[in-house]
Amino acid sequence: MLPFCVIPLLWAAFMDWKKRIIPDWTWIIILTIGGVSAFLFPEPAPAQRIAGFLLPGACLLFLAVKYGGVGGGDIKLTAALGFCFGLNALAAILLFALPPACVYAKATRQRSVPLAVFLCIGFFIYAGVLFIYGLTC
Repeated sequence: MLPFCVIPLLWAAFMDWKKRIIPDWTWIIILTIGGVSAFLFPEPAPAQRIAGFLLPGACLLFLAVKYGGVGGGDIKLTAALGFCFGLNALAAILLFALPPACVYAKATRQRSVPLAVFLCIGFFIYAGVLFIYGLTC
């Protein structure tokens, strides 16, 4: 699953950095990869996938409505990653993604950050950790 998500995630990060927009095809491809892998692989469990899809998406939607600064593309991309990899893996990706995003926001004094860039960073760190420890996803 990991290798198939690289191109759409890199493109989402590039476009979010340059134009502050995440193309719909990127999260749709990642969601489709998650749907196909749900039938091919037993892990993550369906409950993990559903929780990974709903919980972060709902939290980001709440933040977007209440405070602003979170775009719809960020919400959809995070939900797609959650469905593709499950809640536990998404939590790890966010653990690696959000601290640099906060540092970037403080350093640039921006309320809105290109979250796809930092999700991409978190994704690659997560993939690197899996590779180092010989785990598969």
